[in-house]
Formats: sequence, structure tokens, C-alpha cells
Amino acid sequence: MTVSAGGPGPATDRGVHRRYPRSLVGTEKRERQKANRRQRLEEQARDRRAGATRRNVRRIGIGAIAAIGVAVLIAWLGLAFDSEETEASPTPPKPDVELPDSIPTSLVVTDIVEGDGAEAQVGDTVVVHYVGVRTEDGTEFDNSYDRGQPFPVVLGSGSVIQGWEQGLIGAQAGDQRQLDIPAELAYGDTPRGDVIQAGDALTFVIDVVAVTPGAGG
Repeated sequence: MTVSAGGPGPATDRGVHRRYPRSLVGTEKRERQKANRRQRLEEQARDRRAGATRRNVRRIGIGAIAAIGVAVLIAWLGLAFDSEETEASPTPPKPDVELPDSIPTSLVVTDIVEGDGAEAQVGDTVVVHYVGVRTEDGTEFDNSYDRGQPFPVVLGSGSVIQGWEQGLIGAQAGDQRQLDIPAELAYGDTPRGDVIQAGDALTFVIDVVAVTPGAGG
């Protein structure tokens, strides 16, 4: 039999277009869509977590700044209140000092004006105004009235001469007290400044502004 040139020949892949079932193509497409959607959801979740972290950091920073501001305001108000209290307690006039008839050989405590309230004990803080003179001739060497600032003394701390440490025991707010102090309870044989000479007895008149109990009071 004669086979024409255009007749059937052996089977080949040339010119053959393969066709796949539509169900397979649709499944692959849906899987890709699901994968893309999961990726987007994960990215959105990461973005939300990052945003929440930034917001928390901002909240913490704002809270810290607010706390510092409140502390500063409280401190400022406390200082303002203290300043108002100081202004509300004007400095009393500086008293005259009446010298004793003789140079003291022991501590002499004289209450000129009696106050009230708690009596000062060791460990208490006694806030005072004072004027001090040489007992021998009345020459003034120091006073707090002209400065307008009272002087705090913690009894028993050793920050002042022994004549004060002993002479302020029992003092009450509102007291005006004179202390005639022998040299051994003052500065002894050590000169102080231009006025106080070695061996000088000293006389003070003290106005007690306040008595504040110590930690153990």
C-alpha cells in the first residue's frame, strides 16, 4: 500500500499542546492565594505587635516624665510653703543685754520671758535668735537678728559651746532666756575673732522660736 506524504507517521511531541484538568489548575491557584493571605496576615500581626510596643514605650516615657514633673511640683510647693512660714514668723527685735553683777564662774540660766509647749531635751532641735556679748564689758560679737535668720541647734550634737548645750535644756518655744557662761563652758583660753579674748566669759540673750523633737522624741 502506498502511503501518501501527508499520511499518518510515527507519533511525536512536536506540535502537541498538552491540556491539564481544570480542577488541578484551580487547586494550585487557591493554594498560592492561601499562602499569600497567610503571609499578609503574619505581616499585619507583626506590624500590630511592633505598634503596640512603640505605644507602650511612649506611655512609659510619658508616665516617667509626668512622675518627675509631679515630684518637682511637690518639692517646689514645699519650698514655697516653708518660705511662707518663714515670712509669717517675723524676726523679733534684738533685745538689750543686761550684764550680771559679776563674772560667772558657773552657768547661770535666767528666763526673762517664759514660753510654753514641749521642753527641749538632748536630741531635739531648738531654733533660736540670739545676741552675744563679752560679759566683762558688754561688747557685742554676734547676733542673728540683724541677719533675719534664726539659728537651729541640735542639742547633744556638739555643734555649739557647752554653755548652750546645757543652757538650752528645758527651753520652750516662746522663751527668752539669758545665759551667763563662764569661760570654761565657752571658748576657754582660745580667742575667737576680734572681740572674744582668751578666758572671756560670755553672755547671751536668746529667743526660742521653736523646739522640734528628735527622732527618739
